[in-house]
Amino acid sequence: MKNLLIIIFSLFTFVFASSKVAIAIKVKGEASITYKGLNTAQALKPGSPLNDQDKIKTGQDGFVAIMYLDDKTVLKMLGDSDMTIMGQRSGAKINKSIDIKYGKISASVASQKGKEFRISTPTSVASVKGTDLAISSNPSTGDSFTLIEGLIEVTNSLTGESTEVQQGETAFSTPEGSLDVSQTTEEDLEGFEDVDMQTSTQELRFEVEDDSGNTKEIIIKFQ
Repeated sequence: MKNLLIIIFSLFTFVFASSKVAIAIKVKGEASITYKGLNTAQALKPGSPLNDQDKIKTGQDGFVAIMYLDDKTVLKMLGDSDMTIMGQRSGAKINKSIDIKYGKISASVASQKGKEFRISTPTSVASVKGTDLAISSNPSTGDSFTLIEGLIEVTNSLTGESTEVQQGETAFSTPEGSLDVSQTTEEDLEGFEDVDMQTSTQELRFEVEDDSGNTKEIIIKFQ
């Protein structure tokens, strides 16, 4: 059985019974995806549905915008970034986390209603309940977490030391174990200035299968 659903994101929340947790809403330049359980990467295309533990990588000129399906939390990957997206469904909600191997990621995280959005890197772990932030991660030099809005807690994985980061602050966490917070400067946001925040009206189509084996074709129209 196939049902047709037309969903306008500006008016409705998009939640459906499926193993999919997110969707690539914009892709520019070189970007690839390695699906969970596979070893071969393939080109990532706009409209590609994403599962728990799918790995996404961008080339030097790459850009990818990803949206979680339950609350429209959006992640933007800049060039030369490597990230694994994760999500476990709990009813209509998705318990979200990402594992950043390296690169620059901006995140606009909707309120998680008592749960946390977890961000892991080779150096740090950050717990987010709802906020806008920019993350820069390099396994050799460490991480910076810049808060545009909201509040997060950052933990250095080597020492276990934790600190809260507030709006207008940047936390720096290093592989040697240091963890410091200071007022955000222009240098802290270097590389994020030209992040494309605008997405022209598009229509995406893909199929999902629910727990009963029924197939649904999803048509998403968004700005």
